[in-house]
Amino acid sequence: MTQADMNQRHFIEYLGIKALRSTHPGVRKLKREQNGHSAHGNKVWRSSFVLMDYLSTNPPKTQTNVLDIGCGWGLTGLFLAKQYQARVTGIDIDNSVAPFLALQAQANQCEINFQARGFESLSAEELGQYQLLIGTDICFWDELTQPLFDLLERSLNAGVERIIIADPGRPPYWSLVDLCVQALDAAVVTRRIYEPWKTEKYLLVIDQT
Repeated sequence: MTQADMNQRHFIEYLGIKALRSTHPGVRKLKREQNGHSAHGNKVWRSSFVLMDYLSTNPPKTQTNVLDIGCGWGLTGLFLAKQYQARVTGIDIDNSVAPFLALQAQANQCEINFQARGFESLSAEELGQYQLLIGTDICFWDELTQPLFDLLERSLNAGVERIIIADPGRPPYWSLVDLCVQALDAAVVTRRIYEPWKTEKYLLVIDQT
């Protein structure tokens, strides 16, 4: 089997980034070693690809400080680190995603600073270090809506310039959107991609630049 065949079998390649497939030997090994994931960080979500596509046409400045909340395997953060030399910190409440993120970072020859913690623990002082805050598929329970709104409001007050949250359109997400449109001058962007799949997602965008 050629290297190209191996890549096609074990990675999804998009916008210069390799996303791990479930067939990847390293992924299979890690899943065997673990007893499951506690917060849905068990794969790369399609919203990440849509957010990458959006950022490819609405890029951050080079070396922007980025916070990826609920980062999972870190695909979008790695995209920003590799293509725009962003300094990315990813946080996720599920510590078991850490080795998957490390494996994906190794495959893409770039790095993310990972912290196992919940987003509600982020102080205003910490948030003030970042210019861009991103998240994908993070508002999937009703009880997450208000804490996420509080985080976004706190982030803007701390000086975060831009926030983008991607989602397939779950009811809790639309509740978050409603709060942000009313109070934070947010907008919603519908984004469709055709590769590596045809899929459409929604982006909550707050831009103070």
